[in-house]
Amino acid sequence: MKTGRKRQWTGYPWNIAAGVLVVLVTGGLLLYNHARALEGQGSGSVTQVLSVKLNYKKGDKVTVAKGVPIYSQVVESSVSPDRMDIDGYSSAQGSLQIDAVRGEWVKLKGSDYTEFWIPGWYTSKESRSLTKSIPQTFKLQSGSKLYLFPGSQATWSSGAFLKEQAFIVAATKDWYGVSIAPRVWNKESSTYRPALLWVKAQDVAQHTKVADGWFSRQLAMPTSTIRHLIDILLNSKTTSKQVAQWLGEPDWQEHSGNLNDTGYAMSIGKTWRYERADAHFLVTFNKNGRLVRTRWNIPQDDRNGVVSNWEFGGSDEYQFTTKIYGTMLPATLPWKSVWTNQGDINYTFLQAATEDVLLMKGDDGGFSGGYYEGSIYALDRHSGQKLWAINGGFGRQQAEVDAGRQYVTIYTDYDPDKKKYVDRIRHLGLKNGKVEWEYIPKQNFRLNGITAAKNVVIVDSAVVEGSSNSWLTVLDSANGKTLWKRKLTTGYELLNKSAEDPYVMYWEKDKLIAADPRSGRTVWSIAAGKSTIEHPERNPYFDGIARIDPFVPAQPERWMLLDDQWVLVDLNNGQKLAHFPARVGQQIEVLNDGMVLIRENNNGEMYGEYEDYITTLYDPKTEKKWWTQNNKIERALVEGDQLYVIKNGYPVALAYDTGETRWTAQNTIAAFQYPTNQGSYVVIEDQLLLPMGEDLLIMDKNDGTLIGRVHDVVMGNPEHRDRDAKNGTMNRLGNEVYIGSSNGRFSIYDANDLHTDISR
Repeated sequence: MKTGRKRQWTGYPWNIAAGVLVVLVTGGLLLYNHARALEGQGSGSVTQVLSVKLNYKKGDKVTVAKGVPIYSQVVESSVSPDRMDIDGYSSAQGSLQIDAVRGEWVKLKGSDYTEFWIPGWYTSKESRSLTKSIPQTFKLQSGSKLYLFPGSQATWSSGAFLKEQAFIVAATKDWYGVSIAPRVWNKESSTYRPALLWVKAQDVAQHTKVADGWFSRQLAMPTSTIRHLIDILLNSKTTSKQVAQWLGEPDWQEHSGNLNDTGYAMSIGKTWRYERADAHFLVTFNKNGRLVRTRWNIPQDDRNGVVSNWEFGGSDEYQFTTKIYGTMLPATLPWKSVWTNQGDINYTFLQAATEDVLLMKGDDGGFSGGYYEGSIYALDRHSGQKLWAINGGFGRQQAEVDAGRQYVTIYTDYDPDKKKYVDRIRHLGLKNGKVEWEYIPKQNFRLNGITAAKNVVIVDSAVVEGSSNSWLTVLDSANGKTLWKRKLTTGYELLNKSAEDPYVMYWEKDKLIAADPRSGRTVWSIAAGKSTIEHPERNPYFDGIARIDPFVPAQPERWMLLDDQWVLVDLNNGQKLAHFPARVGQQIEVLNDGMVLIRENNNGEMYGEYEDYITTLYDPKTEKKWWTQNNKIERALVEGDQLYVIKNGYPVALAYDTGETRWTAQNTIAAFQYPTNQGSYVVIEDQLLLPMGEDLLIMDKNDGTLIGRVHDVVMGNPEHRDRDAKNGTMNRLGNEVYIGSSNGRFSIYDANDLHTDISR
């Protein structure tokens, strides 16, 4: 099945309840007992040839039942049955129009104007006797043939593809329907499904029901065979009890990702994991124990095609997907959390922390019309209990923690209870959520937002609705009273980042001004024209110049874009500590030791392919360029003489002084073509932790060996939340490791336990 095409026709081919078979008919379903369906169909019975005379013509209407194999084109007998590249199986759609007739095939137009081919027999009265059976292995008599449908002129000679790749799955009179696995299940962005051909019952020497417990070591069933059986049997009516019977008990059980789309209440089910060296199989059940998702994680090799960071597949019954990884799959490691808080919004980002409280941001991860809900809330650092929460619905929300980290000022512009836009600024106790004061603007239009400086809250509001001029209103953070106001003209910029900033800072009229927070008096200023270069932080995919540690106060120096220069400014006195030219398409990243990675797009564009970038490691103190590479290098962490980075989408360790590659996970873990920042590197002794895809990976920091993935942590791709992810998804303080997720869970782990769990 091509991704994005004919998804409505990829439903699973049959539904099986215990002891009951579903019969496909034109326009309806009949039920037969399995024993009756196969009664009298031994290998010695006389075969009845079913002739099909197609009297259809273009424009005629026919009904196609659920479970009919569909094709993108007519398949000739010269094509091996395991190379038919079948698109999928039909879901019932009522009456459809014939677009063409070719021999034993008819071309139909779907209800959404898609076109596909099916063998014409599946529209005939004879097909009404077709029943589906529990999968059975079988052996054919020598010289037997396979047929496109019972009695078809098109035939195939039996071959090696039948060995461990084919099962009897259906019957009609003196014929058996045989499911034949595709030689290649996935290629590039395509998923292929098993073919359905027919053999004469008299040609079947023997047939045996497939034993249960497919993943059990005792059965030793090949993964390719299990993949085929899962394709045959699993559907939206499958229960966890049936999966346990057929597949056996899982290796791991975990909380699933959110099963609902944004805009609906979160629903977390259970995901069962079956792990082998050559494949991982994940099956997810909702709260009622019904199957809703399955996925194969497959390592890359010559058969499985290129690495993909997307999932392809799909169904109108439930979501089945396949994901191609690198050459290794991460085995699950049993690292247990000290505590876990289950939130009710997808993404959980740590904003700030005290000895007793964690300030959190919840975000549903949606955008472009899919964003419905965000929140600010607090957790008890010792137990994980929620202390208080403010839900801002789909409106804007900002949280500014005071310098003493005892209070937080929260701005929201939407009230989800009243279902209307209402600007509110509330100053709360961080530990108890008690509102100490509230500021309600007088104007009837929305604010531009808030920021903070030492002991003050800064309110940015347009002079009149739609105006690019602004009133800067500075409030005393202790009581919410106005200290001073200033009118700023068109083109102004507020430059404050947090309450740790010593002054109120803004750019206006070719001058950067630092004003005393209490009086508004100018303390220092820098003459600087407006830059002609777009600031990279206006790019929603840029993850920010410097990483903000939720546990550590910000440093009193900052890189600013002044004129067309990057300037490192001492915020206490306005002194320029370093500078270098800024260019269009350039991004800078300040490392944890103060060094700077400069990434430049050779085409001067905001976005580009990896080959469009060059990256330089720059020392602002000595104005020395240490090294330059023709690669996109980002998300760097300095440890000793080594840099851990993401290079062209995959994890790499570089020599700090030369940029030489020490190790690369390019093949093992594979590259993401367009990665978002899912979270920063964290080091625990010799282990390196990094979120990639939906897993929290653990690697050996010395050689990049993939050790595994952390149990029961579901990561995600928080698009347009790259800065929150960089700062708040994963942090370490001493032996405490704080980890967020994409399914509302936020946990604390003991770093000392990780080595013990790896050694088990």
